[in-house]
Amino acid sequence: MSKYYLNVCLPPTAIGDLRAALDAVMAPFDINLADDEWNPNGEWDWWHIHADDEDGFAVRPEFDGDPRLIHEPAGQPRARQPLLCDGGPRGLLDFDATKARAVAETRARWQAEQQDFARLVADHPSAEPLSTFLERHRANSQGYPREQAVADHHAQPLVRALNDRSAWEHYPNLGLWVLGPESDPISHFTRDIQPDLDRAAAWAQASTALLTLDGQWIEEDRPGPFTNVLPGEEPSAAYARQTAAYLDGLSEDCIVVRLLCHC
Repeated sequence: MSKYYLNVCLPPTAIGDLRAALDAVMAPFDINLADDEWNPNGEWDWWHIHADDEDGFAVRPEFDGDPRLIHEPAGQPRARQPLLCDGGPRGLLDFDATKARAVAETRARWQAEQQDFARLVADHPSAEPLSTFLERHRANSQGYPREQAVADHHAQPLVRALNDRSAWEHYPNLGLWVLGPESDPISHFTRDIQPDLDRAAAWAQASTALLTLDGQWIEEDRPGPFTNVLPGEEPSAAYARQTAAYLDGLSEDCIVVRLLCHC
């Protein structure tokens, strides 16, 4: 069982009785049918209107405070957040600002991570990425087994420090690494930030699942014909791209609302 976000698209008439409209479009995906029989098309066992401050939709400034905007986390009305909402008519939502906020938050997290990593590097000898050891293994696979290459990578003091619980205390923005045979924290912390920023922008409008105006339930790992995967494109990237295009293409008076679901 897990929680996930769902973007629901509704016709303009839904603004008159949002709860009834949501109940109607969500009913076919209730895990338990009315007679308690298991629903093979079930996707949720409870849901609420909810998008926290990091996952909410930005509001176009000229519509801030508009009564058509939705502010109802976990089923309870809340104080309106400036330029932020759980949904509303598509024309009131600022998807460009939603993307810009996601990119800014990603950049801020990366900068905090980089500051802590610089402190970590200053406190320990420098370290080589896993790829360096694997290159040695490939050059001499019999004399230098892969297991030894991984062990040598993990044995570096800098890498060992990342695998120690005390890293949380001294370098809180680095988290705790549980090292495995594919773990390469050195490459991770020295990566180019641009792919992260591109991913943040692509996923700012998307969520785990999308319920379209015609009642299609679309998910990242089950995109179906909705998602046209381009050559060389990951399915998840295609799903995010197509979701953004779908939301952008809705008429301005269609309702888009984000739900927190449990399944």
